Amino acid sequence: MLTVDQFADFFGEVHSGGDPSQARRQPFPWQLALLRRVVERGWPDGVDVPTGLGKTSILDVAVFAAALGVDGARRRIFYVVDRRLIVDEAYEHARRIAAALDRPTGDTTRLVAQQLRASDDDVTLDVTRMRGGVTWERTWLERPDRYAIVTGTVDQIGSRLLFRGYGVSERARSIDAALVGTDSLIVIDEAHLAQAFVNTAQAAFDLDATSVARRPVVVTMSATSPPRRTTEQTAVGDRIHRISEDDEQHEIAGERLTAAKRLHLVEVKTTKKSEDSVVSAAMAALAERLAEGRVVGVVTNTVARARAVFELLRDQHDAVLLTGRSRPIDRDCLLAAYYPRLRVDRDRDQQQPLIVVATQTIEVGANIDLDALITESAPLASLVQRLGRLNRVARSRHPHGVAVVVHPTATGEDDPVYGPARLATWQWLADIVEPVRYAQQLDPTRAAHWLDAAPTALRRLTATLTDDEHAAMRGITPYIPVLQRHHLDTWARTAPAPEPDQPIEPFLHGITDNQPPISVVWRHGLGNPDTWAELIDEVPPVAEETLELPATAVRRWLLESGTDHSASDLDNPTTIPTGPTDTNSRQPARIPLVLRYRGRGDATLAAPWQICPGDTIVLPTDVGGCDPYGWHPASTDPVLDVADLALRRGRPVLRLGPTLVQATRRWGEQFAGLAQRLVDQAAADAHTARPVAEPYLPTLKTMRDTAPGGPLRDVLTALLGAHPRVTRRTPVSTGFRPYLGLIAAQIGRLGDDDTAAGSSSAGQRIRLTPHQAAVAARARQFAERLNLPTTVIQSIAAAARWHDEGKRDPRFQTMLWGGDRAAAEIADEPLAKSGLDPSDRAAFARARKASGYTNGMRHEALSAVIVAARSTNDPRVHPELVIHLVASHHGHARPLLPPIIDPAPTKVTIDDVGTFDTADTIDWQQPSRFIDLNATYGRWGLALLETIVRLADIWCSARNEAIEDTP
Repeated sequence: MLTVDQFADFFGEVHSGGDPSQARRQPFPWQLALLRRVVERGWPDGVDVPTGLGKTSILDVAVFAAALGVDGARRRIFYVVDRRLIVDEAYEHARRIAAALDRPTGDTTRLVAQQLRASDDDVTLDVTRMRGGVTWERTWLERPDRYAIVTGTVDQIGSRLLFRGYGVSERARSIDAALVGTDSLIVIDEAHLAQAFVNTAQAAFDLDATSVARRPVVVTMSATSPPRRTTEQTAVGDRIHRISEDDEQHEIAGERLTAAKRLHLVEVKTTKKSEDSVVSAAMAALAERLAEGRVVGVVTNTVARARAVFELLRDQHDAVLLTGRSRPIDRDCLLAAYYPRLRVDRDRDQQQPLIVVATQTIEVGANIDLDALITESAPLASLVQRLGRLNRVARSRHPHGVAVVVHPTATGEDDPVYGPARLATWQWLADIVEPVRYAQQLDPTRAAHWLDAAPTALRRLTATLTDDEHAAMRGITPYIPVLQRHHLDTWARTAPAPEPDQPIEPFLHGITDNQPPISVVWRHGLGNPDTWAELIDEVPPVAEETLELPATAVRRWLLESGTDHSASDLDNPTTIPTGPTDTNSRQPARIPLVLRYRGRGDATLAAPWQICPGDTIVLPTDVGGCDPYGWHPASTDPVLDVADLALRRGRPVLRLGPTLVQATRRWGEQFAGLAQRLVDQAAADAHTARPVAEPYLPTLKTMRDTAPGGPLRDVLTALLGAHPRVTRRTPVSTGFRPYLGLIAAQIGRLGDDDTAAGSSSAGQRIRLTPHQAAVAARARQFAERLNLPTTVIQSIAAAARWHDEGKRDPRFQTMLWGGDRAAAEIADEPLAKSGLDPSDRAAFARARKASGYTNGMRHEALSAVIVAARSTNDPRVHPELVIHLVASHHGHARPLLPPIIDPAPTKVTIDDVGTFDTADTIDWQQPSRFIDLNATYGRWGLALLETIVRLADIWCSARNEAIEDTP
């Protein structure tokens, strides 16, 4: 039996790297105390721990608590932070936990895995990274009963919670909302940056108290919270979990808390006009002065300034640029090359000088250790976080870490990124230690005045601040609207959504000009814009190749109206213009059209001035704007198409053409030559109707075995481990195609269930009765593992058992037989799944047209009528719930199915129920039923019950599950 005392063993096994010869890492006292607290009293409201003491290990605590099965534990853990690079750091931490559970190296991880994993599931802990853009598959969590860690930003996780997920189709929104809004632990790092989301989430769950599902828990984290004062103790009590004397006396934690850091202030004389160039030059010169024998960090407040400093340093020094405004694949390539030289456990005896130029992206959770830090002035919380990367673990070869805060004299209260908080913090620091005026030969290490910036010293210093002083140095908090029931009722209506809709942005960020970012994807060889959508549908964009940027920055760049120098790595900067357009169609543009992409079959061409916040757009690579280091609006060089390096949740796809050769050239001509060998093989297969994978495998294996760690090896490993298949591609409608074929992981995929044919896709033909029996069994299993009430479980199973009855319509059966009416009529049993290729939309269109099935009709409508007759007198179920779960099992009926009147109605006879007329399938009671069920089961609770049925259906369809013998 698992006990709290085994947490130290679990922690050591997870973080030993799988090497039993290594000394196992041990948790800090605050981590052990947090677990005991969760077990005994549940989660605290907040965790306040200084940087450098492993805040991300709250994930370890949460997973272990889930394995213990305590009341405070939750099934899904969401780690929310508005720093893109750090979202990825937390993701890597989560992956280490998942890997240790998949391949246990000790008794404790083996026991934890046994407690968490379903008996028939091959995944113990699912790990997902939410970023902008669209994904290859609609379900980021395959089972609602699976334990998971999800990392993401406020926009990505918050929008999903509020039923308006960015980049999520109307029909999928309720699934995402259910998975975020039930049985979840939502950890919000540096919560002072996301106070609106904290307030909204807590209020939402208070207003949904009737939910049948387990209520989420919200925990805030910070390394910069104001210290608790004596007068607050009665009100606050112990709702905040903090470090204790045990941490201060701990051998490792105590050393980190007192790590020597000297902070110097340098003032740079500037004007508003000269600030960009003068400050960049000063920061680069200071970095050069400190570079010898050190790893130096230069942290700026904007992406443009980081780029300017980097360009000044890159030719004379070994330097790297790290910003959150880069594609994850590019970021992974950079970190694979440079992270070993930055990480806290690097070999310092072999250390080579390195200058790291970065933005706010390294403030939170980045487990790097700098010997010296040059930073722009910033609000107090930001400076504390940046100082946390300096001499982080007290192992520097130098006697102390050197920190230099650079402040331009022209900076006032109108700072475009931080507002008045930046100046207020500088003035407070300048009252404590006298600034030095910048000169070209300045050596900050020789300055007479400096401030002790060790974590304990800073905490003692900030403890003397008044609440007003703290508030001034944190910046102006935007007005946060009060969440009301009618807001939730509006958002719960996902299909169709109200028009006009209630915006969610004020509830995620407060009343500001903020808008969600635009996600930009570059693709090579697009050719005629009329064929862009067709080409992109074959290999849809995924998050790994997406660059998220402020809407104003993208518009200015595409419209050639100047660079947005204020763009930072904050997800909620102080100034972003609102509205879909800030210009008109007469203004010249860098490119006349972009592709606005929402998913397969949902893409439109748009002019640059028509793009809106939240869009995902696809651009030709020759438009420029990005390089290996990220966003570079001044660059006109072609952008590397990196779609072939995307892991796609373990289901990669390689295009056999020049893009693959160009992408692999990043690792050298050897790999480019091997990629060309694959393309040559595809050319040899040009006239082969069904090419096989075997001729490609030796080259793929050679590439994998010789590739260094990083995206290329990850993709090749996943591809070879999933029985790759080769598909020859014919030219698109205009006769042009930039690649000869695809090598893809051979894993079952589903079509888009928004269409009648797509909802009936599977890897092979499956008969209706066995399919429905399998979905019912799987849905019951999910519901039982979620410990739902008996009546609810029975209702879910009944809905799943009859969810596809509407497919008994003879026209629908003809469609499933590819339009062959005779085959449908002589079939022994109706089909549930056609076995057609879900990506072959043309075949589906031909089959539907031949069948006579009205375009836009939904089989769920007839299914709901049939199940209503079946369940009305069944005392074991809630009939209204069963009807709704059937009507909504493809995401419609929230609150109304498309009201399509059958122009050629037919009669469908169900042996044990009766005859039904397809002319009578519009259910005008569905909206009121939806309202009543939301009140009974909760908004997120009802969405979860739908999700159980839908994910059971998707699971069985993807795996061709069927149960032949049913009672």
